[in-house]
Amino acid sequence: MMMPPTSGDAEAPLRPILRSRLNSSDVDRLLHQPGAAPRIDTMSKLVLEMEEGDLTDAEKRLALDILRAFASDAEAEVRAAVAWQIHNSPILTGDIAEKLARDVAQVAVPILKYVDSLPEKLLLEIVAERDPQKQLAIAGRRTVSAAVSAALVETGNVVTVVHLLRNRGAAVREATLARAAERFGQFRIVADSVAARPEVTIAIVERMIALVSEDVRQQLIRDHKIEPALAKRLAEGGREAATLRVLQPLLLSRDDAEMVAKHLYRQGRLTPQVLFRALCAGDLELFVAGMAARANITPQAAGILAWDDGILGLHCLMEAANIPGTLTAPFRTAQQVALETDYASGDCGRERFQQVVLETLFDRFADTAEREVDELLMQISDQPGIDIGAALNPMRA
Repeated sequence: MMMPPTSGDAEAPLRPILRSRLNSSDVDRLLHQPGAAPRIDTMSKLVLEMEEGDLTDAEKRLALDILRAFASDAEAEVRAAVAWQIHNSPILTGDIAEKLARDVAQVAVPILKYVDSLPEKLLLEIVAERDPQKQLAIAGRRTVSAAVSAALVETGNVVTVVHLLRNRGAAVREATLARAAERFGQFRIVADSVAARPEVTIAIVERMIALVSEDVRQQLIRDHKIEPALAKRLAEGGREAATLRVLQPLLLSRDDAEMVAKHLYRQGRLTPQVLFRALCAGDLELFVAGMAARANITPQAAGILAWDDGILGLHCLMEAANIPGTLTAPFRTAQQVALETDYASGDCGRERFQQVVLETLFDRFADTAEREVDELLMQISDQPGIDIGAALNPMRA
């Protein structure tokens, strides 16, 4: 079991305190020790005392009240420590579980993923918040109800949906599988996950054939014994109707791109996530202008570094732009797709580029253990692009 770090400065055992008549000043001292680490250490000792099970009823009530207070601590680090300490403990009560589950993702994740007793209504409410970290935790629960699975497919991103579909403890109705195929079937990692579900039907496979790339299409045809003539008709019809839902096109001139990049930078909104989304959307002018703004160099110089086919160019640009080194691999992958598909030179359509770059990214990084990379992918999956109108209006007012 994962455990948060505790302080090396141990408090006196809590049993004498619980045996005495604890007054308000004693409680205040326990709950307001300076720094998070001593409070975490005190909380851990309290939980151990409670789990030993030999407290009197009065002591149990007192200890539970103190635990509830720790679960409401002003420091998220303390609340997260409470969640990890008791997520699999018999002392966890329903009200504390709900309180922690509704907290920020840092606190809520162990409760949402590991506590089996959470009611479906609560899980549906939390899914509706559209917090990707919380949704991912719920998708990985030991069991997931059909209603919660449907909500995750409807509101979650690619990473969440893949984790859900790979979870054999998740109940997934046929209609939910069809919806997953409709939203994300163009990604091989999703197509493979849908096709492997026991609930999949030939009707769903036929719908997926109209969406996916040629290599995935051939795999589906072989695995599910689809007639070649039918597969061809489905593919032709789907190719005409298919639209990429993941990123909203951003049609910018070079001047607009530089203006937006400078404005976002001044506002503190030109984040690595925004730049990565622009790169994956195919808004290369905005990507280069944004990197230039963060690196304090000209867009021309940034463009030379950004499209250098070697390793050093993009690496130096990201370093100058203060982009975390852990994000180099996904940025480099997207850059390589732009170069290899000739999108940067105009020989590849925008929609095709978006589909290839996102499919490549999720194939390579969907199972990453690197939290920053995981969060970066979540930022671009099934979300609209930057609202350029909203970004320009303050400057044009």
